[in-house]
Amino acid sequence: MLDYPQVVLDFMNRDHAEFVALRGELLDLLTQNSPVAEVDTLLEKLLEHTRLHFAEEERLMLETQFPPYPVHKGEHEKVLANMADHFENWKAKRDAAALRKWLETPVADWFVAHVGTMDHVTAGFIKMNQ
Repeated sequence: MLDYPQVVLDFMNRDHAEFVALRGELLDLLTQNSPVAEVDTLLEKLLEHTRLHFAEEERLMLETQFPPYPVHKGEHEKVLANMADHFENWKAKRDAAALRKWLETPVADWFVAHVGTMDHVTAGFIKMNQ
C-alpha cells in the first residue's frame, strides 16, 4: 500500500485512490508472473485513468483561472509521456522486473510528491474559487 496525503477535493481523492489501487494490482500481476495480456490490459487501464484524471484537473484549473496552470499541465504531460515510454518498453521487451522496479519506486515517489505539492495547492485553489 502507498501512503499519500489527501486533498480538499473528493473527486481527486477518489481518483488518487484508484490510481494507487491500479498500481498495486499491476505490481501483484508482475510479482505473480501473470499472463502478459493481463498486464497489458491493466497498463492501458492505468494510462487511461491517469489521462482522464489529468484532463479533469486541467479543466478545473482553466475554469478557476489557476495561475500556475502551465506548470501543473506541463507536469501532467511529462508524466503521461514517461508512462507511455515505459509501456512501450514493456511491450517491446516484456521485462517484468524493469516494469515492477519503475512502478515500485519512481512512480510511487512521483505520486506522493505530486499529490502533496501540486495537487494539494491546486485542490485548495479550485475549492476556494468554485
